[in-house]
Amino acid sequence: MTVLTKISQQTFWQILGKVVTSLSTFIILGVVARNYGEEATGVFTLALTYLAIFYLLADFGFNAHVLKKLKTQSSKLKTEWQKLLGTRILWSSFLVILVVITLPFWPFANSTFSQAVIFGVLAIIASAVFITCNLIFQSKLKYDLSVLASSGGTLISLAIFIYMASNGFPIPFLLFAHFLGWVIIAVVALGLVKIATSSPSARPRNDNGGIFPIFDIRYTMNLFKSSWPIAATLALNVVYFRADTFMISYFKSSAEVGIYNVAYSVFQSCLVLPTFIMNAYYPLMLKSLNGIKLVALGLLGLAVFGTLLTIIFSPLIIHLLTGSGFAGSVQSLQILSLGFPAYFISALLMWIFVIRGKYKSMLVIYFCGLIFNLFLNFILIPQYSFIAASWITVISEYLILGMQVMVLFLKR
Repeated sequence: MTVLTKISQQTFWQILGKVVTSLSTFIILGVVARNYGEEATGVFTLALTYLAIFYLLADFGFNAHVLKKLKTQSSKLKTEWQKLLGTRILWSSFLVILVVITLPFWPFANSTFSQAVIFGVLAIIASAVFITCNLIFQSKLKYDLSVLASSGGTLISLAIFIYMASNGFPIPFLLFAHFLGWVIIAVVALGLVKIATSSPSARPRNDNGGIFPIFDIRYTMNLFKSSWPIAATLALNVVYFRADTFMISYFKSSAEVGIYNVAYSVFQSCLVLPTFIMNAYYPLMLKSLNGIKLVALGLLGLAVFGTLLTIIFSPLIIHLLTGSGFAGSVQSLQILSLGFPAYFISALLMWIFVIRGKYKSMLVIYFCGLIFNLFLNFILIPQYSFIAASWITVISEYLILGMQVMVLFLKR
């Protein structure tokens, strides 16, 4: 099977799963926008955005580091995975505590927002478990199993959400449906990991096929020590990616947060395509960089095509989602789509940094991007609100892409 065929096959499974999760997300956004209004939509999406930051922090770049280490130690996959699971449970539990104790100190955290976050906060642990399961699925190029878990939990969560929304439950209760969905995803994923690693041909000798975590403090400390540059880069990326939402909430209103986040939700759904392609390509990149130019051209072509489609169909997409009252979301989405080429190519270059071990260079690049992004948002959002945030998001990513190219290809 060729590199392109393998990437296409695994990307297909991920896209299929994303179709399910994206449709679910859009239905939820539509229900909230139509039944609760701009203000409540802003609070709801702000709470989800806040929790999503901690989902990404729970990742901490462990999977990429462990996969790279296992390139020459494949027989240790299962034990390594169980130790990683123990590490992620400990780390995500710490993040849950951090979320709760820091809530009162955020200037945008009103009572409704705080209650919503508390109702959904334990989803951080469930999300961390699922991310850890993806190490097995990615290493074996079995993303169909990952999709099965995520789609099942998403659909059940959607059903619970629709029931709650149709019966007029307050916004914080809607986050409980979100939490239940993540729990189901994690449980199903653990069951599929057991299946994927329990056959005699799939597990090394003396492996009992268990899915229980191993809490090895020495392993955890070494993993943090080895992975922190990747984790710090991800953390900076997350902050610069979504700091604008919290600035809009602080300087403007929850209604304008809702308008921006509706557009951003559509934009973010499109950005999973390069992520999926790279998830499938990364294990192959560890063996050889053959075909990388073809992958880069494919990513660029998809990005340009996606930009054109988004600019043309943005009015229809936003109307289908919200009905009316979110006119600003159309303009915001059209601006954001101009960043697709930078995001798609940057996703490829980031993993080249990882393979070459240029962790600190990557960290410096994203730190510069963060400072640039925060400065412009702080200056322009008070006057231009979500329009400024949209343009700054695009410009920041092109700046990061330019720095990546300079470090990788111009600095010899």
